[in-house]
Amino acid sequence: MLRLLKELISPDSAPDDRENAPEGMLITGRAGLVAGTQVATESGWRPVETLCTGDRLLSFDNGMQPLADLQRDRLGAVAAGRPVAAQQAVEVPVAALGNDAPFWLMPDQGVLLESDKALEILGDPFAVVPARALVGVNGIRLAAPGGGVSVTTLAFARDEAIYIAGGPLLFCPRPRRVIGEAVGNDMSFFSVQTLQSARYLVRALVEARGVRALSVAPDEIAGYLPPPLPRNRTLAG
Repeated sequence: MLRLLKELISPDSAPDDRENAPEGMLITGRAGLVAGTQVATESGWRPVETLCTGDRLLSFDNGMQPLADLQRDRLGAVAAGRPVAAQQAVEVPVAALGNDAPFWLMPDQGVLLESDKALEILGDPFAVVPARALVGVNGIRLAAPGGGVSVTTLAFARDEAIYIAGGPLLFCPRPRRVIGEAVGNDMSFFSVQTLQSARYLVRALVEARGVRALSVAPDEIAGYLPPPLPRNRTLAG
């Protein structure tokens, strides 16, 4: 049984959805952060669409890391003849993961999970799953956020995982020089899973620890960010 599970969960297993499976690359066509996503930076929480190269973001295990590069695109509007999949993103409604505000994830955006099952099978508790593996959990679904929505893809000097407000850790792979290249220093530090193995891990994690286990607890990083600025007060004239 364990051998079967190892084959199922192996990053080298053939994906069950070749057209849309994560490539472990910087640009997959359906990865990136949707406008409005708040990311943890050295100056506090900031919308991803306001970031510039050189800005420092809080990473999972390497402290503050500067953005080496970024790319911005637009999500296509719903139109006749355009593939429905190309217009969709993963909608995470309020409270689905314990979040107090809704947010969107691109379907192939990598999400870093910590799972006892991953430790048991892979020998490493951390695994990267595509966001669409969360579909069906607590009302999370594929939907169209609307045409013209900005999508930002972030890149660092090495593979990193970053924090978003109210959500999970997001995987940002370093750029690979050639599609499919994974040699020497280009090997990913994180274990990137196929959709099939990702769904298994998500289900096992939710059953064992609940949906909040998919997200980062706010107090986990509170000490790394500056306190919010006080709101302006209106003085009576």
